[in-house]
Amino acid sequence: MSINKELQNYPYVRNWSVQSLDIKRYDALCENWNKSQELILNIRQCIEKKELNSIIQTVAAAGSIGRMEASPDVSDADLIVVISNEIPLDSADAKAAYQEVWNAISELNLKSPKQTGVFAQPTNQKQLEDSIGKADESLDIFGKRLLLLLESQPIYNDPNYIELIDSLVERYAFKYVKGDAKKEWTLLLNDLIRYFRSLVVNYQWDFENEHEKWAIRNVKLRHSRIVMYGGLLMLLGEASKEREDKVTWLKNNLKMTPLERIAWVYEQNQDWNFYRIAGFYNVFLSNLNKQEVRNKLNFNPESLTTSTESETYDERYKIPEFSALKANSDALIAELLRFVLSRRGSWSERFFEYLLF
Repeated sequence: MSINKELQNYPYVRNWSVQSLDIKRYDALCENWNKSQELILNIRQCIEKKELNSIIQTVAAAGSIGRMEASPDVSDADLIVVISNEIPLDSADAKAAYQEVWNAISELNLKSPKQTGVFAQPTNQKQLEDSIGKADESLDIFGKRLLLLLESQPIYNDPNYIELIDSLVERYAFKYVKGDAKKEWTLLLNDLIRYFRSLVVNYQWDFENEHEKWAIRNVKLRHSRIVMYGGLLMLLGEASKEREDKVTWLKNNLKMTPLERIAWVYEQNQDWNFYRIAGFYNVFLSNLNKQEVRNKLNFNPESLTTSTESETYDERYKIPEFSALKANSDALIAELLRFVLSRRGSWSERFFEYLLF
């Protein structure tokens, strides 16, 4: 299969790349793409003004910025700081290098990540690769690794970022598709599913323990996290058609955003219904761009009039903004499901086997 040459550059330096969809018809998709581009360039410029410690190998943007979905009033940034393998990750030098990145962009007044989150600590290539497959691997570690492949873009030292992504892909390909392109991305698919399901379970924990965040996190889970997951999942499905060099194929196509990946796979299969996905996603972004909507979705259940947990849970549908976005996500997921299931006979049976069992 041929690789679209327009996809060789990263989104922060180009426009939307999938020609079968005119993104200009979707105001929020365009607005957030432009804002993300502006913010990434501002972060890069701030870092370029500083001479960062040489132990910092690369910095990547994930989250809404990495997906090119940052809202116009974005106030935070999800950054993955990767340092040298030679520096212990729990050392003072590692912590100082991590903080140096945030000091470099302090003029942008972006929120630093919460201390218990996946972006709160630096990592290195050895940590990201050596623990693949461990039953007790920390979510902080495999979360960073999967996010690099799911939704990231380079912020600092692009060559090292590209080498890191290539190395992660090679690690997942080792003893699988590297030696035989007729095989599937079994290890990567299993890790992808593990990561997404861990998010779902973690969000359930958040509902039970951090009630005030549940509604907005659920809306994001059913929109941006689904698209993030679906983008790589569909690439792996489409890769099942590739029989010559699956490794290079995937490396090239990882340069797309999650939404572009889905649009591109639709295009490759001559399914012209991606406009439905674009429409649902535009509704999601348009709503999340509004502070008043975010405020209503960040409600505190304890402020409601009900007395039991189950009643409090049911109260969410009394918030019109939540109810509308839940219905919007139902339609989004239904369309994605229709598309994936309709690939039977096109994507390999092995892919569907690994997807389910």
